[in-house]
Amino acid sequence: MRTLVRLVVVAGLWLALVVGAPGATRAGQAAAAGSAGLPVVTSNTVLADFVAQVGGAQVRVRPLVPRGIDPHTFQPTPAAMTLLTQARVIFFNGAGLEEWWAKTLRSVKKPGIPVVELSRGLATLTLPGDGPGQAAAPDPHLWLDPVLAKTYVARIREALATVDPGNAAAYTARAAAYAGQLDALDAWIRSEVAQIPEARRKLVTFHDAFQYFAQRYGLTVKGYVVASPGKEPSAKAMADLARRIRVEQVPAVFAEADYNPKLLEVLGREAGVTVVTDLYDDSLSAGPPADSYLTLMRHDVTTIVTALQ
Repeated sequence: MRTLVRLVVVAGLWLALVVGAPGATRAGQAAAAGSAGLPVVTSNTVLADFVAQVGGAQVRVRPLVPRGIDPHTFQPTPAAMTLLTQARVIFFNGAGLEEWWAKTLRSVKKPGIPVVELSRGLATLTLPGDGPGQAAAPDPHLWLDPVLAKTYVARIREALATVDPGNAAAYTARAAAYAGQLDALDAWIRSEVAQIPEARRKLVTFHDAFQYFAQRYGLTVKGYVVASPGKEPSAKAMADLARRIRVEQVPAVFAEADYNPKLLEVLGREAGVTVVTDLYDDSLSAGPPADSYLTLMRHDVTTIVTALQ
């Protein structure tokens, strides 16, 4: 498949950014510890891990959004220093994930920095509008499907090789090796999900992040508390969701570690079902169980399969 990478040349530079290791992957931290390496900035920690896997010691990668922070509503502040001033290439997800991104780019002034939108051109599912008359929006969580994550990795390889052609062979080799790990992950998830009885393959989560995962592995999203973070559901919406959970006989509902579980706990009591509180999706954790993309996916799958069996 032809890799579709858009290198957007940015016209301007001022930004308050989050500095430092809290958001970096372990591989990214190791690369950043030295003075050598291509400086790379990503919008979030999941993308930083992809870059670290492809870039290895040839890159120094930093995410703007730290671990455990919601990338949907994150706002760079003047207290955070200018990582983008040092970047040679920048990666973001797109598809509406980083609600702050367009404003950020408008304040950037450094000609020649390639900015790669990793989801560009991929077929997206939709999120419903937040209320009557509100338009549907694309679902940005494509990376939760490991097959689509391989496209991200291919685009990262292409961008790094374009900016740093002297290390192109190393980027290509690492991207191929990591793609093999993603293939193995995909096969493992299929075997794990097969243990869930078909009638129980139903997901209810805090926010609507698992559509691509569900579509890939034969689960059905039966509901969510909010379409995207930062919104509060109405009492009627919560009551309707609790009723749907009872009617559909959903075995459990899943909170996400980066968000307050209180609404899910209320929902679980109302619906009379188990609440599982530690899925990961938009951000890596500072340590186990989700300190890399591969461990995040394995943790989530194990958690989901255990709860739905």
